[in-house]
Formats: sequence, C-alpha cells, structure tokens
Amino acid sequence: MITPQELFDKSGKHFFKIAAAVLKGENPFPLVIPSDKKIKETGFNDLHSAIVPLYNQSKEVKGKGYTVTWKMKKIQGSQQKIPAKIYYENLEDYLFFTKREKDFSKIKKAYELIADFFPLNAGWVKEEPAFLLTYADIMPDLLKVVRYFWDYDPPHSLYLRELPIQVHTKFIEDNNKPLKKMLDKILPAEKINVKENDFSGRYNIKRPNIYTQVRVLDDLLKSTLGFNELALTIDDAALLSWQPEKVFIIENGACFRSFPKIKNSVAIFGEGFKSRISKHIPWLADCELYCWFDLDAAGFEMLNMIRQYYSQARSFLMDENTYSEFSAFSVHSEYRQISLPLLNSEEADMYHFLIQNNTRLEQERITHLHVQNIINRLPV
Repeated sequence: MITPQELFDKSGKHFFKIAAAVLKGENPFPLVIPSDKKIKETGFNDLHSAIVPLYNQSKEVKGKGYTVTWKMKKIQGSQQKIPAKIYYENLEDYLFFTKREKDFSKIKKAYELIADFFPLNAGWVKEEPAFLLTYADIMPDLLKVVRYFWDYDPPHSLYLRELPIQVHTKFIEDNNKPLKKMLDKILPAEKINVKENDFSGRYNIKRPNIYTQVRVLDDLLKSTLGFNELALTIDDAALLSWQPEKVFIIENGACFRSFPKIKNSVAIFGEGFKSRISKHIPWLADCELYCWFDLDAAGFEMLNMIRQYYSQARSFLMDENTYSEFSAFSVHSEYRQISLPLLNSEEADMYHFLIQNNTRLEQERITHLHVQNIINRLPV
C-alpha cells in the first residue's frame, strides 16, 4: 500500500512535465499516480493502519490535494474500503500537495517576462521549465543583456564589462551559461558566430589581445626583432618580415625558456598562441614547423588542430622512444578518446597507448641533454 510520503515523491517527479504542458496550453489533468494497491497477505489491522494516513492527507479531508476513489473489498471476513485509483483533478490540487506553488509561480512569471520581451521568440522556453525555475530570480537582468544584443548589431566595439547594460559588472561573466542558451535561441542567426564557443567570440564582442611570446634561437635573426625575446599580438606576429628555417611551438614555459640555440630558428610559447592558431601567419606556413607538447591526449589533440592550418607541422619528442626513456616520470591521467584524423600512424599508436594506459608524460620531465641530442639529429 502506498504511503503519503511515497505518493509525494512519485508526484514530484511529474512537476516539470506538468509545468511544460501548462505553458503550452495543454491540460495534463486528471493525473493518475500509479500506486501499489495490492492487498495480498495484508492483515486487516495492517491495512487499516496504511489506509488511514492516505485518507487523512487526501482532498476529501484537506479540501485540496490528491483524490482517492475507493472500492469495497472483503478482508478477513470484514468489508474494507481500499484505494481503486489515486489522482489529481487539477493543477491547484497537484501544486498544493507537492508544495510547488511558489516554484510554478516563478516558472510562469519567468516565461511571461521572456514572452513580453520577445513574443515571437519565446516558444522554445515552454519546453524548458527547469531552466526557467533555475534562473527565475535573475531573469529580468538576463533579459536586459539579451535585449542589448537584439537591439545592436555586431561587431560590438566594447569589452564585455564596458557594454552599456544596467547589470553589475561581472553579471555576464557569471552567467555565461544561461545567457548563451537564451542568445542562441532568440538572436537571429547572423548575429551568432557558431564556430566560436568563447562567449565574446560567439557574439562578436571586443576581446583583449592575445600575446605570443617569441624567442630567437639564432643571433643572426635578432636584427629582425631587435630583441632576443618579446611578446607580440597574433596580428603583429603575422606581419613579421622574416623567414626562419625552423619554428618550434613549445607548450611549457620552462622548456620554452631553456630551449637550445639552433641556427635560423625561433621558438614560440604555446600558451596563448594555441587559442588563436587559426590566424594565418605567413612565415609559419613556409617553415619547418615542430610541435613539442606534453605526451598526453591533449598534446596530440593540439597537434591535430595545428595541422588543420599548417599541414607540414611535425611532432617533436612525442614518440614511443621518448616515453620509454622517461616513463619513470609518467603519471596517471584519464582521457576520453576522440577522432584525430591528421595524426600519422606512429602518432596515432602513441595516442591510443596513452589512452589505453591512462598515462601522461609532461615535457618538463625530459632532460635538457636529451632535448639537445635530438636537436642535433634534425636535418640541417
């Protein structure tokens, strides 16, 4: 026999489904709640004790809540009323018993706010009552942000915190997730850069410059930069009028700073540069390009990405021999496997080995002497 608490728990699982139906103008009532009404091997006293609480919490007693239709059954020689069906007649009854009146009110008000702002673009949210409830308290401010992007065409020449929207300065950063969902659903397609996941990039907001650290590995190239090492924006790096023979993209800062000198070569610190790799840099397209990343899944994913733009890129110290020599310094790491079609067969084998064995080797674990020895073997 179902108890009032079990009925409460079962009923609560229908809440968002019911809310969505009501927002769409549908009537999900009467709503029958399946319950165990079997009475086999139940004694009269036990049955009576189970039925009394169910009756006392019902609409018949409380005036609102679930309705029980009863039927008579002979139990141990006596006639006893037992439940035939338990159901809610209407929304008010359901919300009363499940104690969700306030939650439903929040959902309804949040939906009405969106429909008032965007009457032709609010249909999607009828299917999202959980979203409405989660963000109901900040919905007015979320809509201020969405309205701004609706009213003004990209590109937006201000940084995120400079946008003239009457919300606190970190509001957009703190609420990227709901804003992205709403903007993607409401804005016209031409205002969204679907290839970008970064919020500023996706909605064409001005972004801070990303600087690329470049280190000259041959003093003869120093005359071009005037320095042994400097940081340039990606755009400025693309304008350099030089043509190094070899370029090494290095993920780790310590490895970048200690990388040995090589004739007619430069090193690039991978952090920062990796996030804007799609920017075309002419002198990278015409050099011997080497990529030295950690021996882990992320390293091979980055190598695969770079090859989408610079097909000549080669992996450096990301092979089986390097791993074997320094495997004592490897650590446990778990990955999810993805397709990397631009890896060659040896790289693909190494990638699968790392995933299957849940292991990684950080590049700073490789000795400077070993790096120098491998460099000495590179073609001149």
